Amino acid sequence: MSQKIRFASSIGTSNFNWYENQTTVDLGAQLTFKLPQKRYEIYAKVKALGNVQDSQVNHATYQFVTPSVSSNIHARAGSEAIYSQYRGGQAQLGVLWHFASGLQPIVELYSKSIARRISREDGQYLEEEKYALHGLSLGLQYEAKIKDSKLILHAKVFEPLYHGIKFYGEYAGIPKASMTSKSSLNYQTGLELRIKKYGLGFQYEVLNMGAVDNPNTKSIPALEASILSTLLSFHF
Repeated sequence: MSQKIRFASSIGTSNFNWYENQTTVDLGAQLTFKLPQKRYEIYAKVKALGNVQDSQVNHATYQFVTPSVSSNIHARAGSEAIYSQYRGGQAQLGVLWHFASGLQPIVELYSKSIARRISREDGQYLEEEKYALHGLSLGLQYEAKIKDSKLILHAKVFEPLYHGIKFYGEYAGIPKASMTSKSSLNYQTGLELRIKKYGLGFQYEVLNMGAVDNPNTKSIPALEASILSTLLSFHF
């Protein structure tokens, strides 16, 4: 079974260039299944991430929900520093095919969720946005073998079949507003150097997070999130 099933764990970082520039710590795991006589390989990957250090939010570009009752929460937030924290995760379930040329077509189900939480300097919760992208990813991978090492390059296009934004806040209303935006393509490219059981990977991803125009809560502009990730893996 060790030839058929392989497990890998990983740790790394991601740098988000989105509303703010923020760095996260990433923890991941991967499980692959391949019969020695077959060309195809089935894999499942999961990754969780959370920010290392909060980033200050620009008051000029952030609009709070207007409270329906008098309160000092947003009055204080409007005159003092506020901060954002990012967290989230992703899951992938896919199939790739091995060919003698080294080219490997990829088809996978892809799911990614990211939350952006806004808080005061003392940590008091103000508002939160949650983004969800679930859909189908198609790509091509190239694998070059050099003695005990491998160089793996990949490029993928991701089309969300579900693309939603949920907004939470003390003045967002009950029930909390759930908002869906239009789908748009997302892109990913990366490389991994694998030496024996160790792997060092770099990945660049462009996510179109979508836009919302909702007069009942708040409008969210369309922005892209550029994510540069580094991952150190150990393959058991």
